[in-house]
Amino acid sequence: MHKSLLVSVSLLAVLGAHTAAAQEVVDEEIVITGQRAQQQRSIEEKREALGIMDVAAADEIGQLPDKNVAEVIERLPGVGVQYDQGEGRYVAVRGIPSSLNGYTLNGFEIGNPDGTTRSLPLDIMSGQLLNRVEVSKVKTADLIGQGIGATINLVPQTAFDFEKPFTLSANGQIGYQELRKGDQPIRGDITIGGRFGSDEQFGILVGASYSDRTFTSYGIYPDNWNPEAVAVSGAPARGAVPTNIKYTDYSLKRERIGLSGSLDWRGESTELYLRGVYSKFTEDEYRQRFRLDFSNITWDANGLTGMAATSEQRSDLRLEYKEKSILAFMAGGTTRFGEDWTIDYGAARIHNEVIEPNELWQFRGTPTADANGKRVALDFTDKLYTAVPVNGYLAPSSMGFRSYTAQDESGEEDTWQFRTDLKRSLALGMNSFLKIGANVRLTDKSFDGQNDSYTRGTAPNRFTMDGLAGEDVIVKPGGGHNYLLTPAIDADLIRAYTDGKLGGAQFVLDTATSLANATLNDFSLDEDVYAGYAMANLDFGDIALTAGMRIERTKLSITGFRLENDTDVVSTSGSRSYTDFLPSLVVRITPSDETVFRIAYSRSVGRPQYADLSPGGELTYEPIGDGTFEGGISLGNPNLKPYIADSLDATAEWYFAPGGLIYVGAFAKFIKNPIFTESYTLFDTSFGGRDFATLSFSQEQNAEKGDIVGLEAAYQQQFTFLPGLLSGFGVNLNVALIDGNLRNPGRGSTDFPEQSKLLWGAQLFYQKGIVEASVAYHHTGRALLSVADEAFADEYNDDLRRLDAKVAIDITPNVRVFAEGQNLTDEPTRQYQGGVRNWVIQNERYGRTFNVGASLRW
Repeated sequence: MHKSLLVSVSLLAVLGAHTAAAQEVVDEEIVITGQRAQQQRSIEEKREALGIMDVAAADEIGQLPDKNVAEVIERLPGVGVQYDQGEGRYVAVRGIPSSLNGYTLNGFEIGNPDGTTRSLPLDIMSGQLLNRVEVSKVKTADLIGQGIGATINLVPQTAFDFEKPFTLSANGQIGYQELRKGDQPIRGDITIGGRFGSDEQFGILVGASYSDRTFTSYGIYPDNWNPEAVAVSGAPARGAVPTNIKYTDYSLKRERIGLSGSLDWRGESTELYLRGVYSKFTEDEYRQRFRLDFSNITWDANGLTGMAATSEQRSDLRLEYKEKSILAFMAGGTTRFGEDWTIDYGAARIHNEVIEPNELWQFRGTPTADANGKRVALDFTDKLYTAVPVNGYLAPSSMGFRSYTAQDESGEEDTWQFRTDLKRSLALGMNSFLKIGANVRLTDKSFDGQNDSYTRGTAPNRFTMDGLAGEDVIVKPGGGHNYLLTPAIDADLIRAYTDGKLGGAQFVLDTATSLANATLNDFSLDEDVYAGYAMANLDFGDIALTAGMRIERTKLSITGFRLENDTDVVSTSGSRSYTDFLPSLVVRITPSDETVFRIAYSRSVGRPQYADLSPGGELTYEPIGDGTFEGGISLGNPNLKPYIADSLDATAEWYFAPGGLIYVGAFAKFIKNPIFTESYTLFDTSFGGRDFATLSFSQEQNAEKGDIVGLEAAYQQQFTFLPGLLSGFGVNLNVALIDGNLRNPGRGSTDFPEQSKLLWGAQLFYQKGIVEASVAYHHTGRALLSVADEAFADEYNDDLRRLDAKVAIDITPNVRVFAEGQNLTDEPTRQYQGGVRNWVIQNERYGRTFNVGASLRW
C-alpha cells in the first residue's frame, strides 16, 4: 500500500510539472473569483503557516452540502469522522481519538457541552458563519498544549474579511428526503455588515443561521456475538452467533441555530474587537424498537439456518430530547509600539450546557413453540440476517409491561480565559521575531444524572400492551431486507396511561437502580490551566527555524459520589496538580518560491476524560464473619496522568501553480500514559473503614505507551491551462495511510480507538462563467471503537463512503441558484464485532437527500 502511494505521488508530480509549465503562459489573463479564490487562499495559509496546518476557507465551506463543521474538515488530509444518524459528529485526526484533539474558537478553548467527554461534537456548529477552519497538526508554542491529533480552530467572520465596505449575503434551501417524503429539510443563513468611519476604521458584522432536518432512519442492531455459544447441535457458519436481533424505526427532528456578531475598530497602532457566538443543537427523537432474543439453537448442516428453542420478544419505545449549546463572548486587540513591538491581548467567557430528558417503556413476551419445541427460525445466509417467531409475532395482549425509566440529565461548563502575547520583530530576515506569552483557563464543570427506574407490580397489578399499541412499522435498513416491527407502542396512549401512576401498584419504583443512576455519573470539577511560553522564529532566507517551549500547569479538583451496597451515598473527592513541558522545533526549507520542506518535533498533551477522572463509583460487600467482608468496587481515578505525545513530522510541499499543490508528509507519534481499565483482586486489605478478606477492584489506570505512524499526500490543481470549457475543471485528491498500536496490559497490543488505517478523498470541481459545480467522494476506513476484555468482543466501525454533489448557476452577478445531493450512494453506517465484518452490530440507513436553493451576495 505504501509503495502504491509513493508511485501515485510521483505520477502526480509529473502531471503537476507539465501543467505548471502550461499554466505560466496564461496566468496573467485569469481573474480568480469564487471557489477558485478560496482554494488559493486555503493553500496560501497552509504555505505561510509556521507549523503544519490545513485550512477550509469560507466559500469552500459552502461549495459542497456539508451539514456541519465536522463534515467540512473531513475533506482535509488525514481527517476521519464518526457519523451519528447520517451526520458527521466526532473528528479523529491522523488516527488520534477525538477526545485528544484541542478545540478553539478564535484561539480560545471551547470546552464541551456534551456531558462527561472531551470529544467536542462538531455537529453542534454550522459552518456558514465562519471565516475558516484551521486544523493545526504540528503546533508552535503559542498554541494550546491540548491536541495530540490536532488543534481545530474555528475563526468567525468579521467585516474586515470582505473586499467591499458593505456586505450582505443570504442563503436558503429546501430539500427532499428518500426515507421521509412528508418533511422537507430546510436551511438558511444571513450575514450583514460593513465598515464605516472616515477611514473605514469601524467594522460591524452580524449573522444568523438555522437548519431543520426532520427525518427517518432504519437500523438493525444485534448484540453479543459469541464464538463460544452453546448449540443444541451443529455450529454457526460465521463462527459465532448473536444473542438477539434488534431493529429500530427512528424519527428525529434536528434543529441547529447559530448567531454571531463582531464589532471591530482599527486605528493606526491599535486594533480592538468584541465578538460573540451562540450555537444550539437540539434533537427530538422518537424510537420504536423490536427485539427477539434466542438461544439453544439447532443448526442445519450448512450452519446458516437453524431453529432456537428459547426466546423472548420485546417492544420498547424511547422518547428523547437533547439540547446542547455554546455561548461565547470574546474581547481583545493588538497594539503596536514603534516598528518592532506588538502586544496581543484577549479575554473570553464561554458557557456550555446540555440537557437530556427521555422516557423509555418496555414490554416483553414469550413466543409460542411449535410441535418440536422450537420458537424462532434463523437465517444467516445474508449479512443482515433474519429471525422470526415460528408461530407468528405476539399480539399486544401477550406483551406484558416490564419497565419504565424517566431520565433527566444535565451538565454545565463555565470557563474564563485570558491571554497576552508580546512579540518583537528581529532584523534577521523578513519574518524573524521573538515572542513570549501567557494564558490562563479557569473551568468549572458539573454533570447531574437522574434516571428513575420503575418495574412491573405483583401479578394482580400487571398490564399488557392491549389498547396501547400503534400501527405496525416496516423497517428497511438496506440489503434487500424489510423487517416487521410489531406490536409498536403508541406514544400518546402510553404517556396518557402512565400519567399519575408512577410509584403505584403498576409502576413500582426500583429504589436501588434509581439511586445508582442518580449517583454514579455525577461530578463537579474545577480545572485550571496556567500556561506560559517563549518562542523564536529565525528566518535566514532559504532556511527558517521556529523553536519554542510551552509550560502548562494544570490544577484539578473533582468531587464525585460513591454508592455503597445500593443504599448509602458517600461524597468523595480528589485533586491533582501537574506540570507539562512542551517543546517544539520546526525547520522550514524553501529552496524556491514554489517549494517548502518542513521537519518538525513537537510535544502535546491529551487530558483524561472527565468521567474517568471522577472519584465516584460503586462498592458492594457482604460480611463473612470475624468482622471481615468480601466485596467489589469500581472507581474513577482523579490521579490519572494526561497522555503525552512526542511527534516527528516531515513534509514536502510543491506550489507549482496558483491553486496548485502537491503535498507529501510522514509522521510518527510516540504516546505515553494511555488509559485503560485495570481489574484485579486484593486480599486481606482495608477500604472505607472496613476489613476485606477479598476485594475485587476495577479502576482506570495509565498504561505505558503507544505509537502511531502514517503517510499523507494531497494533490490539488485548477486546470486553467486547458482550452475552452475544459479550463473550468479542477481536482482535489488526498490520501492517508495510518498504522499504530496501543499497549494495554490486560490485552496486549490493539489499535487506537477511532483510528482508520486508510482515509482518502477525491473532489472534482468546475468553475466557468456562470457555473460552479463540485462532486466529492470520501472514504473513511474501518476503525476500532472500543476495546473489551477479550478480542472477540471488541467493536469496530466499518468502512464509510460518502458521495455528495452540488451545482450552482449565477442568475445575476448577485443571485445564484443551486441544487445538491447528499449520500448519493445511500450508504449506511455499519459496525461489527471482534474484527469480523459479518458479525454485524449496527447497520443504519438514512437514504438520499436532495436540496434546491438560492443565495444572494451583495
